[in-house]
Amino acid sequence: MKKIKEFALKQEQLFTTIIAVILAFAVVALLLAITGRHPGQAFYYLIKGSFGDTYNFSNTMSRVIPLAIAGTAFLLGAKASVFNVGIEGQLLLGALASAIVGYIVQLPKAIHLPLMLLAGCAAGGLYALIPAWLKTYRKVNEILSTIMLNYPAFHFTHYMVTKVLPIEGVVPATPFIEETARFRMIIPDTRLHGGFYVMILVAVLAYLLLQKTSIGYEMRAVGMNKEAARFHGIPVEKRMVLAFFLSGAIAGLAGAVEVAGLHYRFLDQFSPGYGYDSITVAMVGLLNPFGVIISGMMFGALKTGILDMAVYTEIPRQLVTLINGIVVLFIAGKSIIGKGYQKLVEDKEIESEKHVPAKDTKKEVSK
Repeated sequence: MKKIKEFALKQEQLFTTIIAVILAFAVVALLLAITGRHPGQAFYYLIKGSFGDTYNFSNTMSRVIPLAIAGTAFLLGAKASVFNVGIEGQLLLGALASAIVGYIVQLPKAIHLPLMLLAGCAAGGLYALIPAWLKTYRKVNEILSTIMLNYPAFHFTHYMVTKVLPIEGVVPATPFIEETARFRMIIPDTRLHGGFYVMILVAVLAYLLLQKTSIGYEMRAVGMNKEAARFHGIPVEKRMVLAFFLSGAIAGLAGAVEVAGLHYRFLDQFSPGYGYDSITVAMVGLLNPFGVIISGMMFGALKTGILDMAVYTEIPRQLVTLINGIVVLFIAGKSIIGKGYQKLVEDKEIESEKHVPAKDTKKEVSK
C-alpha cells in the first residue's frame, strides 16, 4: 500500500489534470442537461464525428498536427520561464514565409520541402527575438509584449496578401506552392498529411533537448529558479533568449506545416486560433512533449466532432469555446484539486494502516 501511495503522490500532476478534465466535461454535461439536451447523445456524436471512421479520424489528426507543434513551441519557452503568448503571430509569419519560398523557388522535392519548412522556422524564430530582447535587456513582461506583437504580424500578413502578393479569389491568398513543396497524404482522399511525422519528430527532439542535453538542463534550471541558476554559472539571459527563439521557430514551423500539408498557399486568417489554443494544449499536456500530443488529440477532437454534435443534436457550435473555457478554468484551479487529492491519498493510507493487525509483542518477546 505504501508503494501505491508513493506512486499516486509522485504522479499527482497527471492525476489532478485528468480529474480536472473529467470535472470540466461533467460540468458541460450538467449544463446540457439543464438546457434540456441529452449529454450522452451529445458526447456520442462528438466522439463519432472525431473518430467514427477513417475520414473523421484523419480530419481530427490534421487538426492535432498544428495544435501539438504549437503546444510544443509554448512548452519550450515555459520550461525556461518564458511565457510566449505570441505563438499565433509567429505561426502566421512562418506560414507566409514558407508559402513565399514554396512558390517562388523551384528545386527538387528533397531540398524544396525542407527549405520551405526552414523558412517558416526562421521567420517565427526571428520575430520571437523582439520580445526576447525586450524581456532580457529592458525587463519588459513577455506576456504583454508577445500578445501585443500578434497584431503587427496579423496586419502585416493581411497587407501582404491583399496588396503585395494577391491572386484572384474570394479569400486573399498567395499563389499556390510548387508540388515539390507539398507533403504527401498519408491516407489518400483524406486530410492526414506528412506533417504528422514532423509532429512526432518535433516531440522527440524537444524531449531529447530538454531531458538529455546540458542546454536543456540549463533551460529547465532557469525555469525553476533564475537566481539559483545564475549562482551556479548558468547564463540565464542567453538561455531565455534561446528559449524564445526555439519557441518562435517551432511556432513558425506549425504554420509552414499547415501550408505544405493542407492549404498549399497562405490564406488570410487561415488559423482558427491555433496559437492561442496551444497554451491550453501545453498546460493540459503537463508541459511534456508527448503529453502535448495526447492533449492535442482531445482538443482536435473537439474541433472536428463538434460539427456532428451540432448537426444531430442541435447544439450550437459555440459549445466548443465553452468547453475550452471550462477546461482552462479547472486546469487553473488544479492547486485546489491537488490539495483534495493529497488529502484523499493520505487518508486512505491512514485508513489502511488501521486495518493492519498489530503484531503480538508477547510472542515476539518469547521467541
